[in-house]
Amino acid sequence: MKTIKFLSVFALVAVVGIATAVEKPKMNVIALSDEKALIAVANENPAYFELSILAENGDLVYYKESATETTDLRQIINYSNMDNGLYTLKLKVKDTYVSRDFEIKNSSMIVGETKMKYAPHFDFNSDILKLSYLNFDEENVRFKIYSNGELVFENKLGKEFVLNAGYNLSKLEKGKYQVELATLSQQFIYDFEK
Repeated sequence: MKTIKFLSVFALVAVVGIATAVEKPKMNVIALSDEKALIAVANENPAYFELSILAENGDLVYYKESATETTDLRQIINYSNMDNGLYTLKLKVKDTYVSRDFEIKNSSMIVGETKMKYAPHFDFNSDILKLSYLNFDEENVRFKIYSNGELVFENKLGKEFVLNAGYNLSKLEKGKYQVELATLSQQFIYDFEK
């Protein structure tokens, strides 16, 4: 019963921490003509931005990262050479991910809704590894621990919206470890040393 109460309190604290400590960037896409669009990004706090466009097959079509921390980024893209089809515009600001699907159809751009995701929160202290993750797409999530590239532990966390887990790692040998939290569309890595 104490374990359930502890995990429930940890879940509440982790979700509140994630909601209040993350960046909340806004990304607008504005058509300027039949071949150009303005991507405008604004964030409350200065941060490094990574902006990319991926084709439906996963090919990287465009990539830009800010050279310095900034609160806004404006980028004009020329999409006249892009084939008709579906694309995804992705923005990364610290541990926050914003994406917008769009379609190029006969020299015009049709932009979808904004989707926001957050990286999971990991905490390793006193041989206990805790994690929390807001699974917006409710995808199946897998958890793995590696030591020197070899799989040490694997667990399926499920596909609920709020995922929280705690692992007692006191039986692991001293050394460097890597945690992988992955879905079909995302992969997050966390390194720790015991």
